Amino acid sequence: MSTRSSAEPASLLDAARSLVPLIKEHAQQGERERRLPDPVARAFRESGIFRMCRPRALGGLGTDPLTVMQVIEELSRADGAAGWCAMICGTTGAFEAYLPVEGGREMYASPDVVTAGVFAPSGRAVEVEGGVRVTGRWAMASACQHCDWLGGTAVVFDGAAPRMLPAGMPEAIVPMFRASECKILDTWTVSGLAGTGSHDFEVVDVFVPSGRCIRLPMAAPIHPGPLSLFPLFGFLASAVASTALGVAREALDELVRLAAVKRPSGMMASLAARPSTALVVAEAEATLGAARAYLFDSVGAVWDAAASGGSITLRERARVRLAATNAALGAARVVDLAFTAGGATALYADSPLQRCFRDVHAVTQHALVAPHTREVQGRVLLGLDTELPMF
Repeated sequence: MSTRSSAEPASLLDAARSLVPLIKEHAQQGERERRLPDPVARAFRESGIFRMCRPRALGGLGTDPLTVMQVIEELSRADGAAGWCAMICGTTGAFEAYLPVEGGREMYASPDVVTAGVFAPSGRAVEVEGGVRVTGRWAMASACQHCDWLGGTAVVFDGAAPRMLPAGMPEAIVPMFRASECKILDTWTVSGLAGTGSHDFEVVDVFVPSGRCIRLPMAAPIHPGPLSLFPLFGFLASAVASTALGVAREALDELVRLAAVKRPSGMMASLAARPSTALVVAEAEATLGAARAYLFDSVGAVWDAAASGGSITLRERARVRLAATNAALGAARVVDLAFTAGGATALYADSPLQRCFRDVHAVTQHALVAPHTREVQGRVLLGLDTELPMF
């Protein structure tokens, strides 16, 4: 596995570890308020975690993918919702590499601003002089209440019909809105990752200058950096999966802690003395270790190739995507094992096991790591022709 990283990203991982007590202290508050607590958001902003993937040319840290994954994993181990918000805002920086120069100059005059958004094409854009006018509503905008800028993909229309590209696809852009131009709609009442504040947001006939529009499909980056060398959606899937790995690590550690002190009904010995508990811990530890190793090995191999200027094959891209899906699903399996072994204790609201259970299953619903993604990955590995959305 590659361990290449600079001194700055290494200190970022140290910063993430130092924030664990603060994150744990506010985790229940995030659950109650259905948003990332302000002290945690402020710490992420000040530490650079929210801009860890932003190109250095725009005031970001330009962190390598392996370090980013470790940071997300560490934060998610403390609280899945906090780790998810760090992942969403942090990885948005990978898109910012494609922002026009004038837009970057405007948006990042202060380097510690926070940006996030939604990639789903839920908006409608009409070109006007100097830019576009956009109307739309985007769902699941994680950490939107802490952002200075929000992006939402919009299809460009000519009259009543979408403008079509030569390849037969509708033309689309990602306009970057000031947060003050967006109305946040209170929609995030959910079971898992409740503390992410992933509400809907909408804009109505908002003008966005061309300099703040990212054109799709993204070609050559305007602000090159380490992450622009790596397949974008493979990196994003790996970051999502890292959240699940952190949640699973916490669930397994909590089971071990609980097993040492819990006396199951009718037993004189602790839960740890039950033979079935030993089998569960062994299976869960091996499952988590294997899933993590496969993901980091796959990302590390592609990162080494990218950093050395080598080409990245479609098969290698598929391997990264498969490893990310496998990591998310493997993490969910680990949490399921820990939750079941914990017994009725795991049902209570103050049990970390029940929160881990809800959070990890929310992660597996993400489009980049959901179970159905294995079909495309398998077809590529079989050498079959297939459509490659977000690949």
